[in-house]
Amino acid sequence: MSFDLNHDSLLKYLNKLELEPTFQKETDQIYILMKIKGVDVPIFLGIQQDSSLLQILAYLPYQLHQEALGEVARMLHLLNKQLDMPGFGMDENEKLMFFRCVIPCPGDKVNEELLGMYIGTLRLACDTFMYAIGTIAAGTKKVDDLLKDE
Repeated sequence: MSFDLNHDSLLKYLNKLELEPTFQKETDQIYILMKIKGVDVPIFLGIQQDSSLLQILAYLPYQLHQEALGEVARMLHLLNKQLDMPGFGMDENEKLMFFRCVIPCPGDKVNEELLGMYIGTLRLACDTFMYAIGTIAAGTKKVDDLLKDE
């Protein structure tokens, strides 16, 4: 099954999944607040105009401290290297960490099964790794400390 790549169709689909989406006119994106391990994770879905792409961006809800930038970058790189579907990244200027998926939508159609899989992957990646990333971002541990703990 597929649906048209537009905000109304996305809202309808996400409501069907009981994700309580809202459309943010100022950002031209759909916003979801997903609870993962008891923590609110803001997620934005944006249609990339003229490219038939749907971007899903989950911001990790942790403060990224300047002195931890190198360690966080190293951690995200190591995770992406190991993941079947990498997507962790950071914005140094904004001090934000995120998990990002970009879904091709040929013919401006969204495949429901594929979108559901991407949302599930995003949830699993955040659920599995966000606490470790947050620990490093806070500067309380180094990557080598986490690797020793395994």
